[in-house]
Parts: sequence; C-alpha cells; structure tokens
Amino acid sequence: MLGVSNFIIRHLLNFFFSFTVFIILVVQLNISFLNGLIIPIASILTYIVSNYIIKSVQKYKKTKALGFTRSEYNHIESQLKQAKSHINLLTQQYIRVRSIRSFKLLNEMTKLSRRIVNIVQTNPQKFYTVEDFFYSHLPSAVQLSKNYATLVQQQIKDADVHIALEEARKAMKKLQSSMEDDLKAALASDLENLKLELDYVKLEHEKKQKQIEFGRENQ
Repeated sequence: MLGVSNFIIRHLLNFFFSFTVFIILVVQLNISFLNGLIIPIASILTYIVSNYIIKSVQKYKKTKALGFTRSEYNHIESQLKQAKSHINLLTQQYIRVRSIRSFKLLNEMTKLSRRIVNIVQTNPQKFYTVEDFFYSHLPSAVQLSKNYATLVQQQIKDADVHIALEEARKAMKKLQSSMEDDLKAALASDLENLKLELDYVKLEHEKKQKQIEFGRENQ
C-alpha cells in the first residue's frame, strides 16, 4: 500500500546509509575488509535497520494521511496480501479445467479480482465498500474453483457428477456477477466525482458563453 515511489525512496536511503557506514569503516577507521567480516556485517545490519525504521515512518505517515489507526492499516494490508494469494490460487486452476467456458469464467473472475485489489491498493479507503469481496466472494471463488477442477479431473461420467459440475458453474457465475457489483461499488465514488467535475466544466463553459454573448450585445 506504500506504493512504488516509497519503495524506491526507502531502498535508495538504505543503500546510502549502508554505503556511508562502509566509507566510515574503511576510510575513517581504516578497517580493512581482510581483517574480518566487520564491514559486510555492519553494512548489512545498517541496511536492515534502516529499512525497518524508514518503512515504519512511511507507514505512519500513510496511516495518518488516510485517517486510519495502525491496526486498521495493518488489517487492510493483510487482506490485500491474502487477496493476492487467493488470485494466484485462482490462476492455478486455469490448466486444471477442461472446458473453454470454465476457463473464460475463471479468467473473468481473476481479472475482476485484480482490478478490485489494485483499486484498494491505490485507495485503501475503498476497502470498506468492498469488504464482501475480501471476506467472502474471492475466497469462495477460490474454494469453488478448486473443488470444480478436482472433480473435472476425475473424468467420472456420472449423472450426479454432471449435475454437481453444472451447479458449481452456476455458483461461480453468480460469484462473477457479485465481483462485478464489487467493482462497480469500488468505482462508484470515482464516477460520482467525475460527474461533478463534468457538471462544473459544463457550468463554467455556459457561464463563459453567456459572458461572450453579453459582451457582443454591448458592443
């Protein structure tokens, strides 16, 4: 949730501090690398400690900017990690299903899931508008697709198995529909903001047109 820019800045600072420690040990204290493992150990420890401290500061600033408590931030971060793990499990079922229809269904659910996760990663406040996706829809899709793929691979030609597979496909289709609703919910505020901006631009345009027309009439 910290983003790419924070990641780059953090590791650049880590490298800078590690390199500074290296220079101090070699140049200022005149410690030779051959005298032991002091330099590499000190540099590595500096990098690790620096990374921990800077990441904590970045998290604190991000949490404060979002208006979250630390526990809320950590919970959302944990849910995002778990969701990414679920998506990986979902993609693993691609090669296990044997029909194009099922493959397309899994692929669509995966794409929807990735879009929702990316939206929440960019704007963590949206997590609370799509909680059902993280707590129910995505985990259910993973479990259902795994059970479906396992049953398909058994290649049992039985009426009961066929019915079970059809029911599983219908359930996955419903989950896909639920994920589409989740995505719409995640985008709802953005769409509303866009409409407001468009209305504002339209009003400003009409205002300018009236001013131009008024100016022409007074000439």
